[in-house]
Amino acid sequence: MLWLALHFPQLPIERQNHGGTDKPRAVVLHEGSRRRILACNAMAAASGIRPGQALKNAYDMVPALITSDHDEQQQLAHLEQLTLWALHYSSLVSPEPPDTIVLEIEASLTLFGGMEVLLEHIHEDVRQQRLSLSTAVAPTPTAAMLFARAGVHRQLLDRPSLIETLASVPVSWLPLNDFTLKGLRQSGLQTVAELTALPPASLTRRFGSSCTDLLYKLDGRLPDPRTAYQPADTFLSALDLPLEAPDTQALAFPLNRLMNALGGYLKSRDLGVRHLQLQLDHHRGPTTCVDLKFLDATADTRHLFRMASERLGNLVLASPVIRLGLESTELASLQREGHDLFQKSQAAGSTIEQLMDRLSARLGRDALYTPMTGDDHRPEKAWLTALLDQQTPPEHWPARPLWLLREPTPLEQNVTIRTLPERIENGWWDETDVRRDYFIATTREGAYYWVYRQRRTTDKRLWLHGLFS
Repeated sequence: MLWLALHFPQLPIERQNHGGTDKPRAVVLHEGSRRRILACNAMAAASGIRPGQALKNAYDMVPALITSDHDEQQQLAHLEQLTLWALHYSSLVSPEPPDTIVLEIEASLTLFGGMEVLLEHIHEDVRQQRLSLSTAVAPTPTAAMLFARAGVHRQLLDRPSLIETLASVPVSWLPLNDFTLKGLRQSGLQTVAELTALPPASLTRRFGSSCTDLLYKLDGRLPDPRTAYQPADTFLSALDLPLEAPDTQALAFPLNRLMNALGGYLKSRDLGVRHLQLQLDHHRGPTTCVDLKFLDATADTRHLFRMASERLGNLVLASPVIRLGLESTELASLQREGHDLFQKSQAAGSTIEQLMDRLSARLGRDALYTPMTGDDHRPEKAWLTALLDQQTPPEHWPARPLWLLREPTPLEQNVTIRTLPERIENGWWDETDVRRDYFIATTREGAYYWVYRQRRTTDKRLWLHGLFS
């Protein structure tokens, strides 16, 4: 197996998405009565602020430092959203709190066309989410995580190169408890090579079995199974906004973050969504719910994001939003695109269903109607209209023109009859007497007409009733 570790070193500060970097900011971790810097942005770091620093000392250095308390539950929720997003790239994804995800990618290399293409896709996605990322590839998940967290950005595909690279890693990066790390420092051990040089029995006696087990998991001598993340039966995710959103334009970035998670969820379930609900929470007042319905099940997150943005753009908020949620209320199987002999997709660009979705989101669902056949044979009586989300057109339309004239007119030009007659008559219960033979006819210029002759009369003229597109 081959493992890719995705480490988000600045997740505590970057997940808040304060936007601009014109002010020094830091996230503070509370440890009893102690308060220390957990993470800071680039401007704070340029002023000398460092993770692990006491908050008092940080204020002495940068009095204008803007701080916020670390919210562990919110970070775990963000890590879960990133785990769902990572399902785009592997079916075996395992979150490693508080800031790392590991993926088994051996099968993904063939799917994405190689390691470089896969990593390029992942880095581009992470850039769009405005997150910092450190990656590493190794034959064991523990080693991949260690390298990613230690900044060893290597692609190690075999055990010899893994052992060679492990040797130079400082022991301070090993995921051991503080007591064991302190003991290693006091013993003068600085690298993994020096640690593995000790006899296993002596190492276990001095530092416990956890230290020995870790070394064996790093180089593959001890099994290190990972539990694959299993998404729920329905998608439901939400996030607290770092600042109140006074209007819906401020919801674009957090909405995109939720859509990324939804995309991975749909990919893992091999499903599409037909009904989504946006949930906007406020300090006071009821939750604002925005329903998004789609003609066909879709897993295209760009289309979903556009539709949600259109609906939000028409929404006037009664009060600022403090929390944004996204829930899938109806999932369905996807309709697969057809392929030709050379495996080229026949679908290109936006589908008609996506166009209808966009119009519905912009104009409202009551603004769109669809034609449907009525219970009458006469062309002028055979058409009805229905709301788009209540009725769908029949799968097989009769041979009818797109443009039906309001009143038939005598045909004054020569045409060629192309079909056998289609006889249409009204019922005995109707006062209007209609008895006609309809034909499809063509002109010299190639136009297609829908014409008829009256039956049971001496008038043999052709009457024009419709034009095909």
